[in-house]
Amino acid sequence: MRINRPKPSPELKKLGYFVGTWIRRRAIAPGPWRTGGKCSWRERTKWMTGRFFLVGRWNFKMPADLGGDGGELFVLGFDVRKGVYTFDAFSSQGLHQISKGTCSDDTWTWNSDGFQGGRPLQQKMTMRILWLTRYTLVFEVSTDGTTWLSFMRGKPGRSRLASNRYGQASRGTAVVSAKPRESTP
Repeated sequence: MRINRPKPSPELKKLGYFVGTWIRRRAIAPGPWRTGGKCSWRERTKWMTGRFFLVGRWNFKMPADLGGDGGELFVLGFDVRKGVYTFDAFSSQGLHQISKGTCSDDTWTWNSDGFQGGRPLQQKMTMRILWLTRYTLVFEVSTDGTTWLSFMRGKPGRSRLASNRYGQASRGTAVVSAKPRESTP
């Protein structure tokens, strides 16, 4: 008896844009989460065997009052039952972030929940693909789901162009996780 192995959904191909090494440098705006300041990180992402998930790691530097330096392991995928992209991250600061994402043309939107000062906080990240090596990023937070404050903006860049197994540059999106100091563990 032959067992049919599942095949990756077509939506997973868009995640190929993440593959490679990304460098991010930007400023976090001051706000209710503290004074803000400069932050940076280096991300390395690759396909897990089977091409159903991407696995990545990044090391980051942030202002001390926003949690300081650290690292994070994350997994990206697509939930075919719910029709959404998934992002799960686990940080060296003991935080676990779960985000759900959608993609429309060249724009990605990721939503998650967190906490700041003991209060629930909604988080939204919008990314627009500019070209194979750069995208724009806007990370916003809200306490009521109506009024959004800009937490971080930037244009992350790829340190080198990633290619798929056919030697062609891949298209899709890139994801980053930036959040106020307190988040849902």
